[in-house]
Amino acid sequence: MKSIACYNMKGGVGKTSSAVNFAYLSAQNGLRTIIWDLDPQGAATFHLGMDPLQAAKLKKLVKDKKLIKTLIEPTSYENLSVIPAGFEYRNMDLVMDDSKKSRKKLKKIVTSFEDDYDVFLFDCPPSISNLSDTIFSTVEFILMPVVPAIMPQQSFITVKEYLDSMDDATAELIPFFNMVDRRKSGHRKIMWDNRKTFPHIFCENYIPARADIEKMGMQRAPLHVFASKSDAARAYSFLWKELMDRTGIEAGGK
Repeated sequence: MKSIACYNMKGGVGKTSSAVNFAYLSAQNGLRTIIWDLDPQGAATFHLGMDPLQAAKLKKLVKDKKLIKTLIEPTSYENLSVIPAGFEYRNMDLVMDDSKKSRKKLKKIVTSFEDDYDVFLFDCPPSISNLSDTIFSTVEFILMPVVPAIMPQQSFITVKEYLDSMDDATAELIPFFNMVDRRKSGHRKIMWDNRKTFPHIFCENYIPARADIEKMGMQRAPLHVFASKSDAARAYSFLWKELMDRTGIEAGGK
């Protein structure tokens, strides 16, 4: 099983839409996929047509591997399940203190899913916190959407430097450009500069800024469900194939 987090410390960069589309494409590739929506706003839960948790005793949740499995909900898409978000997740950072004990708990939870799933994906809230630190030391890969603009670029640099400084961070950072408008010279320049400064780190494929992606909230569905022939859907397909190659994910869970 591959463990992945879709993360950015900055909001508004297309993190959740990417997480939902990656999870859907993973499931469509025959991989038993589960996404845990850790953002108290519950956008991934909503986009997958699911209802948020009404109550979640967080301290018990992170201690009991069996309890969390009772929260799993199958989506209407084959091979794709979700652990819904709840507003109580706003306190998750307090439960996940900065101790090694907390990090071991989350790792045990993820490990307990190995026999049932091929891909475990976190949709993370936008912050640097005890929770994000715990995730950094738990997952194998961090997929990070980066809008080619100055402030999102600075966020990427901050996260990269922070990960490099962590003693127990196990995750490989894989950034990709998102919400790209190639008509803007600034977008083209930042993409070029970053690929030159950080060779072989950024993905070759990128996601364009398109209205179809914004419609995911209205449709409450992944992009491919209602706009499978759009250029944005094709871009996600190409990017997901690249990510499968980089992370060693094999179609069909082989």
